[in-house]
Amino acid sequence: MQFTRQTNSGTTETLAKQIEERMHGEWSMIRDEDLERIWPINEEDREEKIGQFAKKYGFRLRLYLKGTCAIFDKWPR
Repeated sequence: MQFTRQTNSGTTETLAKQIEERMHGEWSMIRDEDLERIWPINEEDREEKIGQFAKKYGFRLRLYLKGTCAIFDKWPR
């Protein structure tokens, strides 16, 4: 699967940078509006795809609330 999907608002690389920039201590919250730029709200297997994206960029999807937000952290070292 390819997760570097081009959209009008950016790419998965841009989202990964936003997550990194928004790290508050050990976690980062991304609003669903930002996720929708890459994965539409009703996309099949959306949570799984977001989790795969997180893993690819060195993050872990800790919490996903459809329509609200996703919380990411970094894998323990």
